[in-house]
This record gives sequence, structure tokens and C-alpha cells, in this order.
Amino acid sequence: MTSWFPPDHESVEDAVAAGKLTAQDAERLGVGRLPASADLSAPEMAAQAGRAALERAGWSPSQVGLVLHTWIYHQGHDMWSPPHYVAHAVGAGGATPYGVQQGCNAGSLALQLAAMHLDADAGLDAVLVTTGDRFCPPGMDRWTSDYGLGFGDAGTAALVHRGGAGPDDYALLSLATATDAQFELMMRHGNDFSPAPMWHDGFIDLRTPKKSYLAQYGKEKFETVAGRNIRKVIADSLHDAGLEPDDPRIRYIALPRLGASLLDSIYGPVIDELLKAEALRFGADTGHLGCGDFLANLADLRDRMPLQPGDIALVISGGAAWTWACAVVQVPQEHSVAGGE
Repeated sequence: MTSWFPPDHESVEDAVAAGKLTAQDAERLGVGRLPASADLSAPEMAAQAGRAALERAGWSPSQVGLVLHTWIYHQGHDMWSPPHYVAHAVGAGGATPYGVQQGCNAGSLALQLAAMHLDADAGLDAVLVTTGDRFCPPGMDRWTSDYGLGFGDAGTAALVHRGGAGPDDYALLSLATATDAQFELMMRHGNDFSPAPMWHDGFIDLRTPKKSYLAQYGKEKFETVAGRNIRKVIADSLHDAGLEPDDPRIRYIALPRLGASLLDSIYGPVIDELLKAEALRFGADTGHLGCGDFLANLADLRDRMPLQPGDIALVISGGAAWTWACAVVQVPQEHSVAGGE
């Protein structure tokens, strides 16, 4: 798997100076800067990551039979299929492409779907999973469109195939999900259904419906349900992988790239209760990558942490409306830096 980030950034100091954040907001966010694409669209960044993933794995694009692309924000054109663009751009023009939509949890869902396709279709050699988002004006402000989040631009990708086809970065041992769809209301509370995009405000404003929802229902219910489902996906993924929570091979759990205050209040208490593994936060220089958090965390685990063959890590994610997921991955014994995914 790979992450592709644009070279340009927006700093939190500039956001504070521009009046977008207070100093207290910046502290709660816990982000120093956000990658910001000056020219490349979201699917172009996804294709950059996809090509890099194929090159890293040493696989030909012609061996890819399926391309799964996911996103949460505008892809550069209306009434258009970005998955087909990604497939064409990486050289897998004969692969079947389709989009995966599940909010910010869709990166993990796409990985799960890739594994299911490979399990069901003996003729399928490999699946390319990509994510891509560019959170730019005028439709969105990466610093102020949501509470507790700063949105960074990126493309991410993973090449997924069955075992035994060569050295890999990880073996996927399990992936568990949990959903409570009642909270879809949080993302639209106080607004009628609209006939066109950005009808209500002219830009993406996630704060207003959340504020309206919390004013009526409070935050305790969501925090309780979120904690319960985070606990469930961790426990279920470990059970499915045949592991106990205190297994010494479990080295790390990578958290979503959310603001520090959100991680402290919702994810931290559950993880501290369940696991001895170190909780990792990779988002200080990227912010939230939408669907890209999940694959970017897998890439950073590989590149930035001292994982050895046989070591195990967990990667957890969540997506608004709401679904949570947790994957258990292991570094294979035949691990090779030049290997596949």
C-alpha cells in the first residue's frame, strides 16, 4: 500500500492568523499542517498512489481484475465515474471498476470487499483499492467545515491478492465492522432534503447539522454507542483472528486521523481498557484524509514503526452516519521491503 501527498501545505498557524481557528481550537485539533493540492484533482492523486502501489508490489496493471475507488468529496466532474478514471489512469483499463461509499470508513470497507471478491472469484488475481479526496474551496474549508477535524488532501492505494503469490507487506487476518445507522440524522439535522448539491449553504457545512442534533439529543448517547461499537470491532476482529487482547505479538493499534480531542474522548478510553498495544496517531502532519485514513495508516505502520516478521497490528476506523471497523494485520515471516501488498 502507498500514500501520495501533494507537496504544498496549509499550516495551523496560518489558519489561526486568518481567524479560522482560535488557539484553543488549534490545541484541540492537534494538527500542525494539512497537505493541500494546488492543482491535482482527487482521482488524479488516487491514480498516483495506485501506480506507486503496483510498482512497489511488482505487479503489472494487466493483472488487476477489479478496481475499487472511494471518496467523500467532489471528484472533479459531475455525473461521472471516478473509478473508471482510476482504472484507466493506472493502466488497468480492462479491470471492472466501481465506487465504494460509506463515509470515511469506506477505505476499510473497500479492503473488506476486495477480500470478499478474491474469496468468491477464483479467476480474479488482484484488486486495486484506491482513495482520493481534495478538500478545497469554494465548496469546502479544510479547517472549518467540521468540528474537531482538519481535512488533508491525499491519494492512497493498496494492491490486494491471495496469499502465496509472493512476499507482502501484510497478511490480512481479519476485519470486523459494526454499524448504528440512527446517527445518519446527525449529518442532516435541521435541514430538509434538497434538490441539488450545496443547496442549503453554498458550501459543505457539517457543523450546523451536528450542532442542531446535539442541541436536541445531547452528546452522551453518541459517545456511549460509539464506545460500545469501537469495543465490539476490536473484540470481534481479535476473536476472528484467533487472538487474545494481551497477545504480545500485537504491537500497535493505529487510530483514525481525527482531532486530538475526539481521539481522547471517544477512542482512547476503550483502547486503554482493552489493549496493551501502543496507540498510534499519524495525523499531526496530514489531518483527516477522509476515506484515506485507513490505508495511509497501514502504510505508515510499515514505513515508520519497527515491525518485524510475525508482529501484529490493528487499524481502526469510523465513518459518519455511523460505521466502525477494525482490521488485524500481520507482517509475514517472508516479509520483504520490495514485496507486494
